[in-house]
Amino acid sequence: MKKSATTPCMISLIFFAILFCCCATPVFSQGGPPMQTDDSGVPGDGKWENNFAFEFEGSKNDYVRSFPIIDLNYGLGDRIQLKAELTWAAEKEENLAHKFDNITLGFKYLILDGKEEGFSLSIYPQPIISFNPNEEEGKSPVFGIALPVAMNKEIAEFGVNLQAGYQILGKASELFLGLAIDHDIGEHLTLLAELHTTIGRTPDIDATGESAVYFKAGTFLNIGAQIKLFEHFGILAGFGKDLETPPLSTDDANLYGYFGLQFLM
Repeated sequence: MKKSATTPCMISLIFFAILFCCCATPVFSQGGPPMQTDDSGVPGDGKWENNFAFEFEGSKNDYVRSFPIIDLNYGLGDRIQLKAELTWAAEKEENLAHKFDNITLGFKYLILDGKEEGFSLSIYPQPIISFNPNEEEGKSPVFGIALPVAMNKEIAEFGVNLQAGYQILGKASELFLGLAIDHDIGEHLTLLAELHTTIGRTPDIDATGESAVYFKAGTFLNIGAQIKLFEHFGILAGFGKDLETPPLSTDDANLYGYFGLQFLM
């Protein structure tokens, strides 16, 4: 038995990808938290970009709260970013930070910096160690890797970030695609919006005991803001909804929320 879902918003992602490739101006766009779509930029040589955050994803009846999320990023030279992220998680009726969820390490390399090509391009392999596997995979840590590619471009006064990648974690895998747009309002406020789609594949056993492959798709429409309060400190906030779930007025609407503090050094 197979369970599948379509992703109608992928048409929009393809459209904007074509638009992205047809324009040619330098890149100064931003991305990453509080959005799910990352950008191609790096902090810069010897600079830190550290985020401490709370994240919510799920419906009223089934959700996961991630807190704290400790996301540490360091610039090594002008083209390399090193990342270490530690996450604690809690499901419904569990206390915050109930269990240590995972460690994600990352190595982002900026292939094109946008100064001559008109857009920037990076690769960002991220090994993952999950300490919270599902029942079928036992109690031992599960290993995986995410392999995203990101492109950034400035179109008019808007930054456009495109990301595509593939993740494997234990027996499950997923394709993810993201389009994020940002716009600066003065020197202290950046507004963001994104479409972020995932198509997951998980082998399992169905009700008859036969092997099966289950597909699950989701497309989030998220909005957010990066607020720079001081030179080295800011607030990150985002909210969104899975467009493929019931309306907000129902208990089954799948939501996304992010609130974080950012420290730049």
